[in-house]
Amino acid sequence: MLIDPNAILYYADNPVDFVEDIIRAKPDPHQRDILNSIAKYPMTSVRSGHGIGKSAVESWAVIWFLSTRPFPKIPCTAPTQHQLWDILWAEVAKWLRSNPVLSDSLIWTREKVYMRGYPEEWFAVARTASKPDALQGFHAENVLYIIDEASGVRDDIFEPVLGALSTEGARLLMCGNPTKITGFFYNSHHKDRGQYSTLHVDGRDSSRVDTRFIQTVVEMFGEDSDVFRVRVAGEFPRALPDSFIPMEWAEKASEGEAPATELVRRVDIGIDVARFGDDSSVLSPVLDLAVQEAPEVYHHNDTMELAGRAVQAIKRYALAHEWAAIHVKIDCDGLGVGVYDRLNEQREEIIQAVEEDRAERYRDLEPHDPRIPPPFDLQIVECHFGGEGGTISDDDPIEYQNSTGLMWGAVREALRNGTIHLWYDDKQISQLSNRKYAVNSSGKIELERKEAMKKRGLSSPDMADALALALYNPVVSDWSLEF
Repeated sequence: MLIDPNAILYYADNPVDFVEDIIRAKPDPHQRDILNSIAKYPMTSVRSGHGIGKSAVESWAVIWFLSTRPFPKIPCTAPTQHQLWDILWAEVAKWLRSNPVLSDSLIWTREKVYMRGYPEEWFAVARTASKPDALQGFHAENVLYIIDEASGVRDDIFEPVLGALSTEGARLLMCGNPTKITGFFYNSHHKDRGQYSTLHVDGRDSSRVDTRFIQTVVEMFGEDSDVFRVRVAGEFPRALPDSFIPMEWAEKASEGEAPATELVRRVDIGIDVARFGDDSSVLSPVLDLAVQEAPEVYHHNDTMELAGRAVQAIKRYALAHEWAAIHVKIDCDGLGVGVYDRLNEQREEIIQAVEEDRAERYRDLEPHDPRIPPPFDLQIVECHFGGEGGTISDDDPIEYQNSTGLMWGAVREALRNGTIHLWYDDKQISQLSNRKYAVNSSGKIELERKEAMKKRGLSSPDMADALALALYNPVVSDWSLEF
C-alpha cells in the first residue's frame, strides 16, 4: 500500500494535504480550490486562461485518487494525442518521480498508470477523445473521469460519462480554455451550471502565468478580443467573431509616401490565382518585406497568360533592383499549380536571360568590379492556404490552425508593428479588414472561410491573399522549399 493505512482515510478527503505531504508539491490557491472541489463534489468544471497549471493539478488528482481509493479506475481524455500523452501523461510521470514510494508502487506506462500487482483493476488510462466509446466500459465503485481541454471534446464522448456518474463514488473533472459557445463544457458553465461545482481562473490572477505572455496578447489583439478572453481571462468568446485585422491599421499603413529604399535586397511577389469567374488573379510585389508596390490585378484565370505576366514582373524587378533576390510565392490550391509549374519550368531560362542582360550592361567593367551585382537569385515557392499551421515566431503565444492564419498573421503583425507601407487601394483595405476569425476548440486562431465571406456578400479577398503570400516565409515542410 502506498500510504500508512491510518492516513488513507484522512487523505481521501484532503487532496491538498496529500499533494503537499506525499507528492511534495505546493499548489497555488486556484489549484487548491480545484483539488478541494474534486473531493467535495461529484462534478467539477474549470474554465481558465492559458498556463495556470491545470495539467499539474490534473496529474495530482490522478495520483491522489489512485492512492486513496481501493481499485479505482481513472479514464483520462483530451482532444489530441499531444495534449493527452505529451502534456498530461508526461506530467503524471514527473510527479510520480517526486517520491520513491510513489514511483515504486504506481507503475507508469505510455497509456496506463497502475498499482503494482493490479494492472487490470487499479489504474488510470489515457484515451484520446476520437471515438464515442473512448470513455465507455469503466465500471468500479471509485471512478474519476478527467477531461482535459474539454471545449474540444465532442458531445457524444461525454454521454457515457453521465451514466457512470450515477455511481456514488464517481467523480468528474473537466478543465480547459473556454473556446466554444456550444456543447457540454459550455453548458456546464451556463444552463447546466446548477449540477456542477464551477471554477473560473483568470490568468491575470495566477502567479504561474508570465506577465509577458499577457502583455504580448494585449499588444497583438487587445483586451476586448476573443483571443484575450479565451487565452488570458478564461472567458467564453462572444457570439460574434472579431475582424482579424482592424481597418485603422490597414488605413494607417496605406497613408503617405512610401519610405525611400537605397538598395533593395529582396523582392517578394505573391501570386493569388483566381479560382472562379468572379474572382481576380493578383500579383502583389513587396520590397524588403517593408514596401508594397502597385498590385497587378487580372480579371481572368488563364494560367499561361498569368505565368507570362509573372515572368514580365520578375524581369522588370530584376532590372530595377539588381542586388535583390526575388521570391515568387504562388497559391497552388487549384489553378495556381499550373502557374507554379510553368514558372518552375522556365526558372533557369529566366535566370539566364537576366544574367545575359546584365553581362551586356556591365561588359565594360572588370569581372570583380564591386559595382557588378551578384548572381541573380530567383526562387519559385509553392504555397498552400490549407497547409500546416503553427506560430509566426518561436516566442509567439498565439497558434494558428493552418497556413492561412500564418500568412494573414504575418500581414497583421507587420501592420500592428508598423513595419510595412501598403500601396493605397480601398479595395485592398476593405479585404484586409473584413475577414473575421474565431478561436477554435483547440484554442487556435481560425480565419473565416471564403465561402462564409461570400455568404456575407463579400468578394474573395484576392488582393489581401496575394499580399499575405508575399509576406509569408514558409518553413521547411513536406510541401515547402528551404531558402
